[in-house]
Formats: sequence, C-alpha cells, structure tokens
Amino acid sequence: MRNLLLLSLVLFWVPSLLAQDEAEILKHFHSITAEEVFGYAKTLSEPQFDGRLAGSPGYTKSAEWVAAHLKEWDITPGYGQTYFKHFPQDYTVVKSIGSFSATFVDKKGNTIEKTYSFPEHYFPGSNSANGTVKGELVYVGYGITAPQHNYDDYKNVDVQGKIVLIEPGHPQPETAKEWNDWAEYAGSSEKMTNAVKHGAKGVLYISKLASPGMKYHEGLVYCHIDKKVVEEFFFARNKDYKNITEALKTKNKPQSQSLEHIINITADTEYKANGSYANVIGIIPGSDPQLKDEVIMVGAHLDGQGNLGELFPGALDNASGVADIMAAARALSNLPAPKRTIAFFFIGAEEKGLLGAREYAKDPLFPKEKTICYINLDMVGNGTGLYFGGGSSFPDIYKHFETANTNYIHRPLKTRYLNRSYKGRPRTDGMALLQEGYRALSVHCTDRVKKLYYHHPADTPETLVPEIMEDVSKWLYLGLYSLANADSIDLNEVMEEN
Repeated sequence: MRNLLLLSLVLFWVPSLLAQDEAEILKHFHSITAEEVFGYAKTLSEPQFDGRLAGSPGYTKSAEWVAAHLKEWDITPGYGQTYFKHFPQDYTVVKSIGSFSATFVDKKGNTIEKTYSFPEHYFPGSNSANGTVKGELVYVGYGITAPQHNYDDYKNVDVQGKIVLIEPGHPQPETAKEWNDWAEYAGSSEKMTNAVKHGAKGVLYISKLASPGMKYHEGLVYCHIDKKVVEEFFFARNKDYKNITEALKTKNKPQSQSLEHIINITADTEYKANGSYANVIGIIPGSDPQLKDEVIMVGAHLDGQGNLGELFPGALDNASGVADIMAAARALSNLPAPKRTIAFFFIGAEEKGLLGAREYAKDPLFPKEKTICYINLDMVGNGTGLYFGGGSSFPDIYKHFETANTNYIHRPLKTRYLNRSYKGRPRTDGMALLQEGYRALSVHCTDRVKKLYYHHPADTPETLVPEIMEDVSKWLYLGLYSLANADSIDLNEVMEEN
C-alpha cells in the first residue's frame, strides 16, 4: 500500500514522464543507502589519499578514484575521452609535525622555557620552508602595509631577522565594501609576503587551522598557533591581549610592539614546484533536441588539507559533499536520459584559494548562458535539516527540491535569497562562481549533531552522520531529475525585499 502511495506521488510530481519510467525512479531512489554514501566518504578519508592536497599524488589518486566510479556507471566524460582537466599546482610535503617552543622573558628579565604540542597549541605551516628559525617575537597586528589607506603595522617596529606574530583579518569589519578595499593586503598569503619584505625570518599566524592556500616563501618558516598561546605571550609581559586586540579593531590603528620572548620554530618540509591537480567532470547528456544544451551542474570540492605530519582526513570538509553527489550520480545514471544535461563537477584546489572554480570560470565546459544553475555542496554530512541557499531567488528551480523533500525526504528545509550585494572574500566554490555571474546555489545541513572539526586532524568519518548523507543524496537525485525534465524553467531572479 505504501509503495502504491509513493508511486502515485511520483506520477503527480513528474507528469511529463512516461508511467513505466516512474517505477524506475522509485527503484533507484531506494537503492541509495547510508552505507553507500558513508562508504564513499570513508574511503576518501583514508591514508591512501594522504588528505587529498591539491597538487600532490594523493589528490591525483582521489580524482582517478572518483573518475573510475563515473566510468563504471557509464557517466560520460566531460572532456571528450577524459574526465579530467589538469592545471599546474605547487605544494609542500610536510614530513613531520615539527616543533614550536618559547623562552619567555618577563618584565624583570626572568626567563622560562615552554614547549608546545600539536594539535593542541599549534599546526605546522602547510607551505612552510624547511628548517629551524630562532628569534625575538614582535607582534605586528594584522601584518598589513597599505599606503593607500595610510596604514602600516610595521611602522615603528624592527622585525629584521625576527619572528612576527600576525592576526587574521584587516582594520575594518569584513563587510563587502571594506573587503574590496583591503583585499590586496588582507589575505594570508599577502601578509606572509609582507613579512618577508620587512625582513622577518619566521611567522606565528594566529589561526590554528590547516591552511594550504598560503604562498610558499623560500627560507620563511612558520606555523599556526592557538589564541591561548598568544594570551600567554602577552600575560608574561604583564599586558592584556584582549585590550590590545580591542584597540586594534576599534581604533583601526596599529598596536605593534616587541614582546621580547625568544621563539623557536622547526619545520620538516619539502617544496614541490611542479605538482598538478585536475577538475573532474562527468555528464549525463540531455535527450531533448531543444533542451539538451541546457545544463544543470552540481559540484563539490574534492581536495582537502593534506598531511601535516599527521593526516587531515577531510571527511566532512569535503569528502561528505563528494560522496553525496556520487551516490546521486550513480542512481541517476540508471534512469532514462533527462531532457537537459546533468553535469557532476568535482573541483580541485578549493583549499588553495578556490582555484579550480576560478579556472573553470575562465574556460567553462558549458556556456554560462546555457548553464541553468550550479549547485555547490560543501561540508554536507552533519545535521538533521536541509538548506538550499539561493532558492528564494529562483523559485522555479527551488520548487523541484522543495517538492522532493515534502513528498519523500521529510526533513526541515530552509532557503534564502542569493546575496548579490556581497563582495566580501568568497570562501566557497559556489561564491566564486556567483561572483563570475553564475546562478550559484548551495546545499548545506542545518542543526549540527556532532562536534565540528574544521581543518583539523579530527575531521574523520566518525564525525559524519550517514543518515543525513543518505537523505541529501536522495534529495539531490529527485530534485536534479525533476529539474532536468521540466518543460520550462523561469530563470527570472526574484530580488530580496528590503
């Protein structure tokens, strides 16, 4: 009786399809399981892929693994005879966790030594030079020199041959206008370059995250540290770190100063200038003579943070998004060809600075005007609810996913308008493509039920929720197929009311 009810819902939901095809939709809907989706994410998190760092052999192996599944499912290669489009990419092999220690000097000149531990206190720099540096610690606030804004964190401090302590961010809140004004100075790579220009030989970056996007500089050794360590540095000098950072933010004036402590950083690395990564695209070609050139793209970044002397599995970020799409792709590959083309996009070098998405925008496989939408999945594997970002702006796209959830998935579902006015630092492939003029929508989970480990070695498969991953895949499967078979799609954008 239940199956008859489900079948009748499908018949109502996609009236343009033949009745004999509806049983196939239902059959392959049920073929998607939590075990399948979790299995893909678990495999991608294994040591054999070494954290999937863009440029490295581990990433290439993961791209080949995904492509092998697409081939097994008879999903057509996006680039003629191949699924891959390759790009050069340097990377750094981090051979061990290295070390980080300090000799504290108090106001009376007394000293005490302390050795810090990974991962509690610090992470090695993903693109640190090899070797050991030792020197006096100088706090340089945001580490920015911006003549056009009459701002210089290095003014009145000498950092030649020393180790600088740098904050993330910039002197203004990261709203749209301010980020554009400060973008050429405020990125972490730009700050590292500025430190080198001022003669620093080492950097302590106040952000304990794996960050593969920082630029490599020969001879510059660095690591990422926890704010609790920074508080110790100031406390030992009888200074209040909170007050100093508050002044930095509210007065928008440099607070740079020598802290006099002696810092020792060791990095065990090997720089590789000639690596490469690939974007991976597979397609299910459309069958309708008038609509087959229209494309619906769904994508997720395949790369991760790599290995910093300890594996960063990248299970939630973003093996989860890749796995969700893979299960939906397998199920869709068994159905009659839809009217429009569906493209599955596994993106490289997101963690390097959204490079794969930007490269695609420069030389797209499908014309932008023929791309109905791009749907981005990032960290979609922990929660109990669903989120479809941008759905309010394109209700004729969103309705297919809303109906799929209402009839089959039964999860709390939220949506919002696209933030076209946002000109801040883009942090996802979807945002990068949105800024390039694509209808870039996004899928997330809401109401997280397990602890989040962001860019952390504890981002393991155990942090995933297989049940939500199954439902995301089923939801994509139904929504994509319904959208691809729509007789027409109204792409007029609905703007958010003020």
